Amino acid sequence: MISAMSSRPIPLAQVLVLALAAVLPAAAQETPHPNRLAWLSIFPEPLPEGVSQLGLEATNQFLRPTRQDSPDGRSHAALAGEDWELVSDLAAGLGPGRINLRTRLDHRSGGIADRLIMNWHNIIGVGQGGRDEVPPFQDHWDLTRDGRVVFQSDRPRTLLQGLDVSYAVPFGDLGHGGRLGGSVQLPTGGERVLQSSGGTNFMVGAAGWHQFGFGRVWAQAEEIFIQLPKDSPLRTVVSRGQYWRAWLGVDLGQWQGFSLDLSVAYNETPYFTKLVRIDKYGLQQTWVVRHRRCPHWRFGFTEKAGTFATPEITGFTTYRF
Repeated sequence: MISAMSSRPIPLAQVLVLALAAVLPAAAQETPHPNRLAWLSIFPEPLPEGVSQLGLEATNQFLRPTRQDSPDGRSHAALAGEDWELVSDLAAGLGPGRINLRTRLDHRSGGIADRLIMNWHNIIGVGQGGRDEVPPFQDHWDLTRDGRVVFQSDRPRTLLQGLDVSYAVPFGDLGHGGRLGGSVQLPTGGERVLQSSGGTNFMVGAAGWHQFGFGRVWAQAEEIFIQLPKDSPLRTVVSRGQYWRAWLGVDLGQWQGFSLDLSVAYNETPYFTKLVRIDKYGLQQTWVVRHRRCPHWRFGFTEKAGTFATPEITGFTTYRF
């Protein structure tokens, strides 16, 4: 395995965000939710807090037909389908930190939510984004570049996605502190059906939090390092060996037993296809609700926040042991 592309300098703004996440004097922040766009699902998961938990996620994704071909005619993509994913974190103490194994069992198909999403768009009076131009419940996850197939999946599949083994060292306390760590993602299959990248990828990250009177402010930033096999078709569309992402959020505390954690994420993309919906960075909003009578449970959703590089919508529920 070798790096996808040569390394690039880390921008000053990125260094500042990483430093902020490391030193921000802000109660212990929970693991942020990742971008579930199919193209990004083959790269490392966010740095976890080191708590054993089990989650169920449902993601509906769609790429408008008029956005499927690049202006130069070299790239073609089709994205229409649904993921149901069982996400497991198994964590334990090790030395000064926590080691975590994240396992993702994913079922990918045409799904069941297309009509529901279209009806919701009608209710709130927004456009369908091209959903009304194609039959519902399609199952297409394709990307080609210069005639070479990078991804191709057009039938229901159940896959074990890349395994993430991470280690994080916390500092501070529940009122103000953070954690530093990293992970390695081990391949479980090939990239053609979006199971994993086929290579061993790495991530380093930092997080910080501070408790104010109105709630807890937190931030997390990470750098992803991609390694691909020499003959991987991903090399035709992955333009660099590194990219970064960051979250900024606030936990607004309790109101009649309910707590709301609201965050916005910025997610770069390592792709260069001249397809805007794949190449463009993604802004993502995530809403997580919990109640003091159900302290082990979390319920939430995440969707695009101003760009279309993120999934249409992901709903999830998590049980923390």
